[in-house]
Amino acid sequence: MPLEHALQTRGLFPDLGAYKHAPARAFPLTRPLGMDQLPRQNHLKAKRKPFQLNVMVVGESGLGKSTFMNTLFNTDLNDTSVPRVPQDTKTVDITPVHFELEEEGVKLNLCLIDTPGFGDRLNRKEDVQPILEYIDKQYAAYYNAERSSEFRRGIIDTRVHACLYFISPTGHSLKDLDIETLKELSSQVTVIPVIAKGDTMTEEEKVLFKKMILEDLEYHKIPIYPSAYPDDDRDDMQETLQHVPFAVMGSDSLVDLPNGQQVRGRAYRWGTVEVENPAHCDMIHLRELLIIQCLHELSDLSHHHHYHGYRTSLLRKDGRRESFMKCDEEYDERMDQLKKNSEQAMSQREEEMRQQFVELVQTTEDDLKRRERELQEKRDKMMKDLEEQQKQIALLEQELNEKLTLR
Repeated sequence: MPLEHALQTRGLFPDLGAYKHAPARAFPLTRPLGMDQLPRQNHLKAKRKPFQLNVMVVGESGLGKSTFMNTLFNTDLNDTSVPRVPQDTKTVDITPVHFELEEEGVKLNLCLIDTPGFGDRLNRKEDVQPILEYIDKQYAAYYNAERSSEFRRGIIDTRVHACLYFISPTGHSLKDLDIETLKELSSQVTVIPVIAKGDTMTEEEKVLFKKMILEDLEYHKIPIYPSAYPDDDRDDMQETLQHVPFAVMGSDSLVDLPNGQQVRGRAYRWGTVEVENPAHCDMIHLRELLIIQCLHELSDLSHHHHYHGYRTSLLRKDGRRESFMKCDEEYDERMDQLKKNSEQAMSQREEEMRQQFVELVQTTEDDLKRRERELQEKRDKMMKDLEEQQKQIALLEQELNEKLTLR
């Protein structure tokens, strides 16, 4: 029976080969199945699992980093009841603190990693080493968890997703400490530059200072987020991205406005500075970048870019062949090159088809004009012949009338 069926269907279906499936065919539904609820199910599933965001804050003492973090997340993150476990380092005290924030049923596990002591000594060259060691330690913990038997139960992600580097509002170029630190940090983590105490500068000074910082970063080839990580999904973020580096300020107190409203800000003799006012600082733009727009992207960059580089370096140290390590990279490069070549060939083919279409239209138009011209000439000739015939008929009628008159 199977042999008879095979002989009957021989040649009707192509051989797909091993490990391949027949292409899917679209069939219309006779009645709704409820597939429109699948996005809602994914939304509910995502809400049940808390999101993770690990933010490292690096900068000299006295720049208001703690106050800034309270302002950024609209809560008091200086609660003494939260246990703080300093890491064992020689110079800089790495202090990660964990919080759980909830908004309309969505939970965010927030880990703030403070770096007190950074830049406080005369010899600052070794201040960045404890920070780099802490970042590598988190990568190593994730790498070991991937290789353990508990992998499928879920890994607690302690890797640094973003590093907010605070720059002192000097109004001049970046300090040597900032340049060296940013070079080291940007190679291992996603760095977002932040200008501290933005309310101490005028609007013109902030614009000039931002321009000088960007020129220094470009000159020293220091990659920062998001300009060094292009993405096609940021078309609606141009208003936010134009404020990089962000000039921010923080405040733990509320001030009264003339209209009776209370807002976070600082009151001076010459007026009130509002934290949430985009004309005063870039706090809302930084919050939108960090929380609203790019939280998932920061997590993906931490995993697919920085952690991938760390994992690759470990595998190379273990003596793994270089050809194995480059397999995925060469495949991705080959696929990207094939895609680029295909796009170029498609563009060239489209241009050729457009030229052919233009030539065909031009040829058809010329042919129509020629035919129209020939028809016009033929019509003119026929009209001329008709006029001649009418004249001859008129002469004949005249001669005929004269003959009849003579009779």
